[in-house]
Amino acid sequence: MRAILNFLIKHNHWFLFILLEGISFVLIVCFNNYQKATFFTSANSVVGNAYSVVSDIESYFNLESENKVLIDHNQELLNEIETLKNRLLQYEDSLSIANNEFIKENKNDYNYTVARVVNNSINKVNNFMTIDKGMNHQVDKQMGVFNEQGVIGVTYASSDNFTLVLPLLNSKSVTSCKVKGNTFCTLKWDGKDTRYSYIIDLPRYEIFEKGDTVFTNGFSSIFPSGIPVGRIDKLEDSADGQSYSARVELFVDFANIDNVYVVGNKKKKEQDQLEESIKKQ
Repeated sequence: MRAILNFLIKHNHWFLFILLEGISFVLIVCFNNYQKATFFTSANSVVGNAYSVVSDIESYFNLESENKVLIDHNQELLNEIETLKNRLLQYEDSLSIANNEFIKENKNDYNYTVARVVNNSINKVNNFMTIDKGMNHQVDKQMGVFNEQGVIGVTYASSDNFTLVLPLLNSKSVTSCKVKGNTFCTLKWDGKDTRYSYIIDLPRYEIFEKGDTVFTNGFSSIFPSGIPVGRIDKLEDSADGQSYSARVELFVDFANIDNVYVVGNKKKKEQDQLEESIKKQ
């Protein structure tokens, strides 16, 4: 305490000077209109800047809570967008099925599901394709797969939401077909060119020409009759000379497949059970 008193006594002239300066400043501001206006204008500016700095500091410390609110709001919007996308896709799928002429003609005997290809290979001997529909969508093994261009393959195995497809570009794929309306044959890929597959058993008593269209024959319980497969590109004798073989240019561009139809025969189970009973005799 004594040290403080000694300090005040030692520097009392400075404190007196500051006091007199303050009194002079108050007198000047209070009794002169120009100085009064200038002071209050400057004071308002200083106070405003001070408030602005304080507001910026408060805003900075509130950023975390505001960001959380924005993140939650963005998440809600993303969920709404995803819901709307799914509804739009379902609508497009229904519209696609409703507008397909081939499906219209066969809707009484077959069920159709639109799916999208999520994985695909074309550079192997045994290629596979994955689509985004499975058992939850009434898609199971041994169902036909095609698109607007033609036959793609047959479903091989299904999980709840995905299905593997055995395409025509697989050495294990065998498809029943027909040419010239009633000539039945078998289509099998040789594991080489993705543009072509081969018919190995065309009868010699029929006349075939380059450009003849190959369709599914409907003999199996997988595909309905009349889905296009390709066109004959080249004819030659079979290895045993008893029939013709034909190179078939496939209609489907397997490197560019997006949406597909999965077709299910409503009477497949009944047909399979009947044919299986014959085999057991």
